[in-house]
Amino acid sequence: MLVEILLLLVGLALIIKGGDWFVSAAVHIAELLNMPRVVIGSTLVSLTTTSPELVVSIVSGLKKESGLAVGNAVGSCICNIALILALSAVIRHIAVHPRILRTPLVAMLLSGVLLLVLTMDLSLQRWQGFLLLGLGAVYFIYDFQHHMRAARPSQHREARIVGEQVVSKAWKETPWGATLQFLFGALVVIVGSKLLVDSAVGLASRLGVPSIVIGLSVVAVGTSLPEFVTAITSARRNVSDLAVGNVLGANVANLTLVVGSAAAINDVTMVRFTQLYNFPAMLLLMLFLGGSIVFFRGLSRRSGLFMIGFYILYLTGLFATVWLIRSSAS
Repeated sequence: MLVEILLLLVGLALIIKGGDWFVSAAVHIAELLNMPRVVIGSTLVSLTTTSPELVVSIVSGLKKESGLAVGNAVGSCICNIALILALSAVIRHIAVHPRILRTPLVAMLLSGVLLLVLTMDLSLQRWQGFLLLGLGAVYFIYDFQHHMRAARPSQHREARIVGEQVVSKAWKETPWGATLQFLFGALVVIVGSKLLVDSAVGLASRLGVPSIVIGLSVVAVGTSLPEFVTAITSARRNVSDLAVGNVLGANVANLTLVVGSAAAINDVTMVRFTQLYNFPAMLLLMLFLGGSIVFFRGLSRRSGLFMIGFYILYLTGLFATVWLIRSSAS
């Protein structure tokens, strides 16, 4: 078991570093293209920070470990809201304008409900995976074009400010440098994701727990670290709409592109526990976040602490349930 733990830590480290290079290069490319900040947050950075989940999902699908793929996607959505955005709110009150984030917020909620409906029979067939992939692609293309058309000159200036804040150190000051770093970061993420999947499956087998539990906890937190870096940086630099837009877009990507990729490769099967415990937890957090944005125009420190408490209770319930199941089986 020690070998699996060491490989899992190595995989996480590669994903963290590769994700850092990947996201930094993506933001710098956006700066060079003069994109507005909200586009960077809700589309480009969301897609790049979701790359670890996507690669883990594809590798899991190829290895027919559907539980790990679904657990990674759903667990990452929960982690993005209840841990990453919550910690950002604790650091600094997050203020956003509901109108700007209306589209990604609605898309996130609809994606969560759609996935719940599609998996009522505890399965996700290949055609449903392609459906999710298509819907995800349509959403991100629409969102990108919509924000680019609506962008004001001041937002283009904001894009350059964000680039200077998120992108550091700097052989990537040229387009070629940023592109090479982007590709190298993607390669490191892919290698780290394969190590992560292999070690997580081995660890789950040795511990005698379903792979979905490892996906919902350890793998979900690990693959969400790029979003964590972006959110904390955004909160400290007082560009909170980048942090919230990133999380909303990342959750849409998780529920459409990530789950859809795994299902498109092989049919996904689930256990009833996911339907009764994890999906409701995810949807409750989405509704709480949506209500805070619509009615309170952001997240306060108190809301952040509440969500962190919710996440602790969620993980406690997750592992307690697995322990009870194992105890009753033995």
